[in-house]
Amino acid sequence: MREFVFTIEYETGADEVMDLFIDHGDLYARSMEINATSEAVWGIDKVVGPTTVLDDLDDRLERVASDPTTTGMCGAPVTEYEYTILSSNAESRKIYSLRREGAGPRSIPLVAANHVGEGLIMRSERRGDQFRWRLLLDEPATAIYEDIRTNLREGLSLTVERLGTPPCLLEDGRVQQTLTPEQKAALEAAIEHGYYEAPRQQSVTEIAAAVGVSRSTFQYRLNRAEAWLAQQFAADSLDVDLDVDLDSEDIEFIQ
Repeated sequence: MREFVFTIEYETGADEVMDLFIDHGDLYARSMEINATSEAVWGIDKVVGPTTVLDDLDDRLERVASDPTTTGMCGAPVTEYEYTILSSNAESRKIYSLRREGAGPRSIPLVAANHVGEGLIMRSERRGDQFRWRLLLDEPATAIYEDIRTNLREGLSLTVERLGTPPCLLEDGRVQQTLTPEQKAALEAAIEHGYYEAPRQQSVTEIAAAVGVSRSTFQYRLNRAEAWLAQQFAADSLDVDLDVDLDSEDIEFIQ
């Protein structure tokens, strides 16, 4: 399996909702779940930003969903657009949406589902003028890339970022699989003893004594666990690639 990561960049005026991201750099959206068939795409996004910007987002989503002229990324008309705000507060929204497109070149999830079929795994992020996609594939990405690149509507452009071994698309079980048992135990003990609370409930020395190891050993294990967590945050939230190997058979089309 390989991870195909690419970004669609939007010019101002090309998409009403993306214009809001372009105008407000502190607005950020990330998929929590995406599913697609060749006919429909549905999922849940979490959107984080200032209250006034999120209120504007609510208004724009309502306009776009009810506009009969709305089109997808590649120009096919949107024949059905449903969305529900699952949760809402001053700083975030969780939004469920379902879209169907009519005749014509389809948007990214529908194109990918058409080529990959069952088992397609996707993630997406939006910030600024960029809509970033991550697809997990077990076949060459050339056909998907060509379908998207040649059919993007005016004002959108495609940049391939990586094609290689996926660092870790699924978060569940990540700590248990990557940290040593001792590092995981140190992190759990620090949390249980209030090390990360404000004010701090117990020091490293006190926690080390409670779990029966030396202070230096406990500090080392906790430092390694914290360093690993920081790397995962950088990979997932700051768009820092920890693995950028390219598959030789796909280098030509990327260039």
